[in-house]
Amino acid sequence: MATHDNKPADFEERVSYVHSATTKDIDEYAEAKSPKGLEEGALAEGGALDVFSREAFALYIQYGAVGVIFGMIPVLNYPIFNIYLNLEGYQTASYLVLTRIGWSFKVIFGLLSDCVTIYGYRRKSWILIGWTIAMICLSVLAFLPFGEPFCNRAKTKYCREALEQVPAAELQYFNVDAPNNGTFFILLSMFIAFGYVLAASASDAMVVEYAQREPEAIRGRIQTAVYV
Repeated sequence: MATHDNKPADFEERVSYVHSATTKDIDEYAEAKSPKGLEEGALAEGGALDVFSREAFALYIQYGAVGVIFGMIPVLNYPIFNIYLNLEGYQTASYLVLTRIGWSFKVIFGLLSDCVTIYGYRRKSWILIGWTIAMICLSVLAFLPFGEPFCNRAKTKYCREALEQVPAAELQYFNVDAPNNGTFFILLSMFIAFGYVLAASASDAMVVEYAQREPEAIRGRIQTAVYV
């Protein structure tokens, strides 16, 4: 009978133990979600970046420059390489591919900015290297002459015709060596793409670090500001 009378008490003790153990597990999980000592659930130290600070505006300008170059370089295909230099179709198609190929190496560029430091900096050094490459190639592309056009449209009306159908007297207005000048400028455009993608990859990693410093309530604010 004594054993029978103690069963409710034993059951209550077991329930109390299970409840306390479960509550303890939940509390430990809640504590593990956010590192201790950080402001309102931030994932890293340093505090949220002010969206009106110089660092933030530097990011805005950089992503704006990436957008300009991303849209500008492929557009040169038709007026310069197709019309002015009269490149073949496969050559202009390869130009479009080469101006985008840098994005295929974004993972490698990201690994470099994560793992390789230059003078103690992981992101800024690679950003500077990328923009230096892009600016040098852009300067050469801007100031180096393309040479004479394939067809001088101011002096002849046969630019749309095949060379076989152009009268002999008009051939003097055609520069048959013009397509050979396109290879160098295509390579320049490719290196421009590598340069600005390298800078963009390091910038993306920097934006992620800034986002980790933000409290949970506003996390992602700097990413939204950059891409909007």
